[in-house]
Amino acid sequence: MSDTIFKVEYHPGEEVVLRFKPPDFHKFPGPTKQHLLTAKKEMLLALRGMLDKAIEKTEERAKPKGKAKTKIEVQ
Repeated sequence: MSDTIFKVEYHPGEEVVLRFKPPDFHKFPGPTKQHLLTAKKEMLLALRGMLDKAIEKTEERAKPKGKAKTKIEVQ
């Protein structure tokens, strides 16, 4: 088994698959452990950013297309 924290699988024309494997932080001394925890947080924040963008695009596609209706009052 590999010691990498995550693995990226990509095949042209298909989806990108990210596989996360949490590292064993107990193996590392204090400063290294803290750096790895910070890096993990940054990776999760990057993933959050990608998800937020995907949600925005999905919401844009869900909006009705065409001209907006205008209400005209007749007196």
